[in-house]
Amino acid sequence: MAFHFVEREIAGRTLRIETGKIAKQAESTVVVSYGESVVLVSVVTGPPREGTDFFPLTVDYREKTYAAGKFPGGFFKREARPTIKEILTMRMIDRPVRPLFPKGFYDEVLIQAMVLATDQENDPDLLAMIGASAALHLSSLPFAVCTGSVRVGYVDNEYIINPKHAEMEYSTMEMVLSGHKDAVNMIEVGAMELPEDVIAKGIELGHKTIVEVCEQIEELREKAGKEKAWEAPDPRTDLDNKLREKYGPKLREAKRVDGKLERYEAVTAVYQEAKAEYCPEGDEGDREEWNLVRDMLDKIEGEVIADMLFEDGRRPDGRGAEDLR
Repeated sequence: MAFHFVEREIAGRTLRIETGKIAKQAESTVVVSYGESVVLVSVVTGPPREGTDFFPLTVDYREKTYAAGKFPGGFFKREARPTIKEILTMRMIDRPVRPLFPKGFYDEVLIQAMVLATDQENDPDLLAMIGASAALHLSSLPFAVCTGSVRVGYVDNEYIINPKHAEMEYSTMEMVLSGHKDAVNMIEVGAMELPEDVIAKGIELGHKTIVEVCEQIEELREKAGKEKAWEAPDPRTDLDNKLREKYGPKLREAKRVDGKLERYEAVTAVYQEAKAEYCPEGDEGDREEWNLVRDMLDKIEGEVIADMLFEDGRRPDGRGAEDLR
């Protein structure tokens, strides 16, 4: 794999994303630097395990003290389990990218982010989020829409894009956004009783930076991206039509049952009836078929709830669109 990189100035500092120099045995690897902070992000993947009916995406993010030129002292000489900050960063990496994988993709995927260096001014968690999106977009995995990430601060009535640690001490808002070119799909925000329009404008300003980051990742994919290899399974429209015809009305009727527990029991009975038909007791060979049927029933149930609210003007428990619980 040849070495490639892209650079762009974001908020007065150079955001650099490079690939092809290290960790070449991984599915894809990028090194993201911003200021003097550097993060390595690798993606590895494997075939799905037998019987898997969910997307097994795992994210691991680690900040070791060596990244700041320090080593642990005192009784504990080693760094073991992840800190709260690391765990929260893993979640922020996971949330924007997980929904962008297609339905039916069950391959095992691991995103590993390691902080190589930190200048203690630019938080590396943001670089890990950008690096995860870039590594996935460069890979052969079916991740066709890349995401960008940005942190927005608010100091003395002015917005600051990707504020430094010292600037955040005086900020009345900390907002972390992730999204693609068309929309924002994750927001983490903490603020000191700011007006709604200040938050809204911060989201709008942050999305402009997200678009810049996405364009930078797209530029790198044009240079070093792999061909997408996964093909979606047969949509099984014949099975979907049969389920809608037979169980759609039953789910609608079950959703109209008064009483929360009684309604749950009625819906469960519909699912059990479908399971008895498509996965008889003791027939393990049809379990994958039942997983497919269950997913289709979940989708039909969601559509029934939406129809009841928007067409009938009532929720399953009888409340109207403007009624409180």
